[in-house]
Amino acid sequence: MAEKKQYISTEPADKVKFKADPQEEQKTYLKITNKSEMKQAFKVKCTRNDLFRIKPATGVLDYNQTLTIMLIYRGGQEKLPSEERHHFGIYHIPAPEGCSCEGAWAEHYGPPQGEVKLRVIWE
Repeated sequence: MAEKKQYISTEPADKVKFKADPQEEQKTYLKITNKSEMKQAFKVKCTRNDLFRIKPATGVLDYNQTLTIMLIYRGGQEKLPSEERHHFGIYHIPAPEGCSCEGAWAEHYGPPQGEVKLRVIWE
């Protein structure tokens, strides 16, 4: 099976790291870059909105544009959430010229053009 072309690259590429402190609110950053020949509408989702926040969670990336997204662990937990279960997903689709992010997703049918999953690691 041929590997699907990745139109969005991420830094980090495969995991998001937070300190192993369940109580403390923490921030880390994710860079996403559009490697395709056209604009891409994106959404960033997480496994639990009560544990994590994403700023901004949606948007449109121009060709070759890089955007930094803040990923926040909200803290206030008695113990660390289990590692295997949590990840952030970046989903993207082509965005027609002049289209908003919401408009691109509203018009889109079927699965996203691409997705990247980043596991959450506690260290």
